[in-house]
Amino acid sequence: MDTKTSATIEPVSSVTRTMAILEALGKSDPLSLTQIARICNLHKSTVFRFLQTLLRLGYVFRDESGDRYGLSLKLTALVSSRSGSQDILRYASSSLELLSRETGETIHLAVLEDGALVYLRKIESNRVLRVVTMVSSVGGGVPMYCTGLGKAVLAWLPLPEQERYIARQVFTRYTANTITDGPSLLAELARIRERGCAFDRQEHEEGVVCVAAPIFTSGQLPIGAVSIAGPSIRMGETELESYTALILAASREISAKLGFIDESAKQDAFHENPFD
Repeated sequence: MDTKTSATIEPVSSVTRTMAILEALGKSDPLSLTQIARICNLHKSTVFRFLQTLLRLGYVFRDESGDRYGLSLKLTALVSSRSGSQDILRYASSSLELLSRETGETIHLAVLEDGALVYLRKIESNRVLRVVTMVSSVGGGVPMYCTGLGKAVLAWLPLPEQERYIARQVFTRYTANTITDGPSLLAELARIRERGCAFDRQEHEEGVVCVAAPIFTSGQLPIGAVSIAGPSIRMGETELESYTALILAASREISAKLGFIDESAKQDAFHENPFD
């Protein structure tokens, strides 16, 4: 009978090295082979072998130049799935209820599942005037390029990942305000990173506007987003701006409960601009 305890079992070196590489990539924008090797204190040849396996498995991507690596959306979705939608909902519920009480508008929570963004929770507005045509429903998919929730998630993905999303995206014009081309979307995502939240000004549904912010776990990549949505006749620019502080506070609170740590050595992750 093996009497060794977990404290005395030697760690598996390959697992230790793999996790060191993933942790390095999770705390930064895409890194070069040399940078990863330096951060992990490993030989470049060793790092290269591990990266090739992670590339084949789809957990790491290589940018178009071929010399920088980053974490893929597959790994983000895996973390989201492993955390469990019900766990995320449990940690987010108090923040969602507070937003509902403070604004009286419709509150959404969406999370990444298998690489797609889906609605996990919706709290209907308690106002007399509602937007009865709002199509959001729990379990339904969220178009990422034309909703506040979707753009809040896209904005914090590494640039190569954003470009891959755009390359395979078929843009549908839902309204006159829908973004329907890659350059315009990239410019919008950069603005979202700068201000920390995303706006949907009747881009997906006529008469519906919202403000949204990303949700993170222990890494820098988002696993979902939270939003305040309502009718455009009630939520004008003044109201959208006033709700910005509320949505950012809620996203930070939820992220902190899910293990997100704002490293003091780096800029605030909700305002850091990766395109500088």
